Amino acid sequence: METIFTVTNEDLSRLSPHEAVELFRELLWAEARRIGLPTNRVTITSQIYVPDGGVDASIQSESPLPASGLIKVGITSFQIKAGTSFEPWQDSQIKKELFGDKTPDKNNLGSGVKHSLDNNGTYILACFKQDPTSEQIRHAVEHLNNYLTEIGYQNPRVEVFGQSTIIGMLKIFPSLALKANRHGIARFQTHQSWSQEAEMRETTKPFRMGVQQQEFIQNLQGELRKGTEAVHIRVWGEPGIGKTRLVLEATRADDLKPLVIYCDSASKFRDSDLMNEILRDDNPFSAILVIDECDPDGRSYIWNKLKYCGPRIKLVSIYNEYDSTSGNTLYMVSPPLANEQISQIIEGYSIPKDGANRWLEMCSGSPRVAHVIGWNLNTNQEDILKSPDTVDVWERYVIGGDNPDNSDVQHRKLVLRHIALFKRFGYGRSVIREAQAIAKKVNAADPHITWERFQEVVQALRERKILQGEHTLYITPRALHIKLWTDWWEAYGPGFDFDKFLEGLPPTLVKWFQEMFKYAQSSRAAADIVKELLGERGSFKDEN
Repeated sequence: METIFTVTNEDLSRLSPHEAVELFRELLWAEARRIGLPTNRVTITSQIYVPDGGVDASIQSESPLPASGLIKVGITSFQIKAGTSFEPWQDSQIKKELFGDKTPDKNNLGSGVKHSLDNNGTYILACFKQDPTSEQIRHAVEHLNNYLTEIGYQNPRVEVFGQSTIIGMLKIFPSLALKANRHGIARFQTHQSWSQEAEMRETTKPFRMGVQQQEFIQNLQGELRKGTEAVHIRVWGEPGIGKTRLVLEATRADDLKPLVIYCDSASKFRDSDLMNEILRDDNPFSAILVIDECDPDGRSYIWNKLKYCGPRIKLVSIYNEYDSTSGNTLYMVSPPLANEQISQIIEGYSIPKDGANRWLEMCSGSPRVAHVIGWNLNTNQEDILKSPDTVDVWERYVIGGDNPDNSDVQHRKLVLRHIALFKRFGYGRSVIREAQAIAKKVNAADPHITWERFQEVVQALRERKILQGEHTLYITPRALHIKLWTDWWEAYGPGFDFDKFLEGLPPTLVKWFQEMFKYAQSSRAAADIVKELLGERGSFKDEN
């Protein structure tokens, strides 16, 4: 039965020579990782048109070695053939492959082939455009043996792979199967297609990292390279802090990238054909599964299914809240980006350094916000907080992976907009009156949001790291705060009564409300209120 992971002969025949070498390169890296072979033992080039000594790749291994149809004990050398005209069962073609136009002689043998055979290694021809019969493979091996014996090698170790053999090896690695059959741009993506998304692409969103990001990447790579047990790594951090991009960069390493399958939500992976295939007792899949927007329910369900698959399956789940659990799940927090790297991101949009540095506080260590500000400073200075057309940045902060029509989301948005009217607010026992005053404003806008419900929403926002602080809470990043503040004024500004609004607010809260007006240029409605307040009949007509 065919699935999205089925690779056909036609799929391999479609590959260009460069694509064939790239796929085989990743197959070798993946197999080396599967059997625990150190990555420095694998040598392969993507330079297909330079002299290669008769081999495109070589692997040095030592016994004991786990069973592998691809990597042999000692030196294994590969010559990758991706042309339709090459027929290895033809004597003349084997002769030309080994010696070119020269006479059969050990001195005329390619240096790479010679080095392998001189050290009792194995020489393998991998044919991407041919699917020879068993008899044709036997003839090809006989021709290889005859020529190599003729020039002095006793019992040379040679093999010939056709399309069927290569397809059989790809079955172990679903990510490579998706790459070969070009299904890796649907629900489940290869690392390559994942990296081409607009928010992940290096050409449009260059990756910047400081010391903390380097440590995160090294630690994640170390965990993914453990080969003795099932691994679940839970990556969390506030929205926009760069969790997904960090995981992408950590898995970009040659020995990890071929194993990666990325899915942008837990709901797409749960009970999918991929999950069902992995759970089959007879399935040898080896993969690094990266599940984004994986809420606690999804995390619990998926890991409960996969934890008994052993070391062949590694799970990386990503979410914006910390949800501590017992067991062997490893939690890794995505660190904020340092000011130096934030400035570099903004400067990348042709903004002078001193101009970029003015916006550091607003970014709050978020590379996503830095890209938004840099882009708008360059192309849209009238609205610095406008979202790019590839993703609604501010909605992702507030909504995340939830249903936008859900009542929880609607309550969250309303509470946040009201909180955003104030630079910060007290939430500790001694200053709880400030939170209660805001809750009354929210309740007036939506009677369903009682004081108890208000506290529930605040707690959820603290868990999402959108609200931070201990006894005095504030919205982060600062740019999100200003955007929410602007949204409130656009929605409620036209009918705003300044004096009535201030009734019942504690003095400190009034001060923090007034301090937000320095951002009034972000909202026409807020700017109009400022003009009114400063006018002859405004609340500030008296200089006191």
